[in-house]
Amino acid sequence: MILTQARIPYEIVARWRKDGGFRDSYAWHKRIWQAFPGKPGAGRDFLTRLDDTGNGFRLLILSNEPPTRPDWCPTAAWESKTVDSTFYRHSAYRFSLLANPTVKRVVRAGSGARNKNGRREPIVNREELIQWIIRKGTRHGFEIDAHTLKTIPRPRQAFTKRDQSTAQRHSGTHTATEFVGTLRVIDSAAFLVAASRGIGSAKAFGFGMLCLAPLP
Repeated sequence: MILTQARIPYEIVARWRKDGGFRDSYAWHKRIWQAFPGKPGAGRDFLTRLDDTGNGFRLLILSNEPPTRPDWCPTAAWESKTVDSTFYRHSAYRFSLLANPTVKRVVRAGSGARNKNGRREPIVNREELIQWIIRKGTRHGFEIDAHTLKTIPRPRQAFTKRDQSTAQRHSGTHTATEFVGTLRVIDSAAFLVAASRGIGSAKAFGFGMLCLAPLP
């Protein structure tokens, strides 16, 4: 895996107005795709995370192949390195996960029959958030230390997306929560899949990357 870090000054984001600039999470999504040229229509096979550090933006990209620095990122602000395979063989980690936690609610027709497709709703209640990350951990090969777990609300991320086929614009919102704490690996194979493919929904919008630091 290749981990890339880009530090983007506020002034670049403010003055880059061409083709929508960096106005919302979808605009960032399109800008980041420029780091993988020559793949029109290809499925996304990388993870990203964007943080406002108070001194600019920090962008992380985890990918199978080295990304190409886009022209909007200064040369000195772009750095890529290979993540050694042994990094994922530790038994415990400190972690941070920026996620878009949702739950599927049952929707019924007027007759009372259950619709095939439910409705996705954001999770904001702390107890439900804790249960969500515990479920994800069980599915993805790790256990959360409940004593260290923190749930940190992040600002909601509204975006507008233009449909290329109809030229219509569609808007949406993601509810962001950062999970911070420690975890213990219980299934190394499942954990490696989670680390490389992400956790939860809206991965194309900068959610789902496990940021890890091994514990002794």
